[in-house]
Amino acid sequence: MSLTRNRRAVLFTGAIGLASLLTLFEVSTPGLSVWALALAPYWLALAIAWSWMLGPGLGRPGWAPWMFVPLVLVLGTVLLVTVDAPLHARFALSESSLERYARSVRDDDDGRDRWRGLYRVGYTEKIPGGTQFMVTSVTWGWKSYGFAYIPDRVPGSDEVWYEHFKGPWYIWTDGP
Repeated sequence: MSLTRNRRAVLFTGAIGLASLLTLFEVSTPGLSVWALALAPYWLALAIAWSWMLGPGLGRPGWAPWMFVPLVLVLGTVLLVTVDAPLHARFALSESSLERYARSVRDDDDGRDRWRGLYRVGYTEKIPGGTQFMVTSVTWGWKSYGFAYIPDRVPGSDEVWYEHFKGPWYIWTDGP
């Protein structure tokens, strides 16, 4: 039976594809936002549905060939998240725009809620030797995350809110 003729196969594979896309988008910014709380039960419901489809029962065939497609989607998502590929890919596509923006920020620039590359910048601040801006607003630990562009110096050990990311870029954390 082909994938397109089996309604359950199409719906379940589509649901897994949607969960994968939402997960990859969620992890493409520093820190996990509160939307990850909505993704967790969604993935749990998919896992329960998967186990129900695999189990023996009336009208359930057990393992079917179409079930490899959702399995590949899940394994691919896990692999990409594990190696942090979504964050690095989204940042690479946005880096030139973010750098242009970081170099042009003035002390009186509010920089609020504008798209810079593929990131929506919610807060901008000029700091000694560079610029920092927020790209994730509310996260699990009530922290804000963003990027800091600091080409002229390396943040000192007392500046624990900066974690080196790439070249002159740092992941910036603010909050309790």
